[in-house]
Amino acid sequence: MKTENGPMRSRVERLQEEVSRLAKDAGMGLPPRIVGVTKGRSPELSRDLFDAGVPDLAENRWEQLEEKEQYFRLQGRLPQFHFIGALQRRSLRHLYRPVFRVETVDRHSIIPVLSERIHAFGGIQEILIEVDLTGIPGRSGVSGEMLEPLLEEVGKWPNLIVSGLMVMGPPPGDRTASRKVFGRARELFDRFFPGGKATLSMGMTDDYREAVVCGSTEIRVGRYFFEESGKERA
Repeated sequence: MKTENGPMRSRVERLQEEVSRLAKDAGMGLPPRIVGVTKGRSPELSRDLFDAGVPDLAENRWEQLEEKEQYFRLQGRLPQFHFIGALQRRSLRHLYRPVFRVETVDRHSIIPVLSERIHAFGGIQEILIEVDLTGIPGRSGVSGEMLEPLLEEVGKWPNLIVSGLMVMGPPPGDRTASRKVFGRARELFDRFFPGGKATLSMGMTDDYREAVVCGSTEIRVGRYFFEESGKERA
């Protein structure tokens, strides 16, 4: 079902205004990039978000990313696609396609497979290293202690360009916990990516405010745009 673009544009503008204010209050030079998470949404809804002013869209499955890429190409336009799903060697070998950015590289074993697939297409692939600072069992992401060795390993593969970090916050509901995780992420980011030109992707619908205050340069938001219950948070 297609949404009316007016309400979608209003949501986009409201979020842009809010994150700009939060970033300014936090002393950031620029507001964070807004990435629209369109996983599970139709190509038509993805187009609505794109038309409303969000040129960066994120998918967590290669099949759906390819479907939407083809849909947009037929219309003569193309978003900057981000891949935010778990990386598996099998799916990479069969389904990988070049995207603007792969944001979930989190272990040594995935690097040669990803590099091999990039080589098959030619060119380079921009990536983020996914870091887990929550300590929650089963979560993907390299620990803070193992981040440096992973960065050193990625540096050996010339067709992988690391442009920053991606961080998931703790379960929603505890803003203090969120700020603690995001604050620690910003410390790691400043240590390994000094200079302010890299990307620190953290913050989603439930915790983007805490993330922006802690220095996020990219937020990944989906439910805020597509569900009435996710438009705002108390």
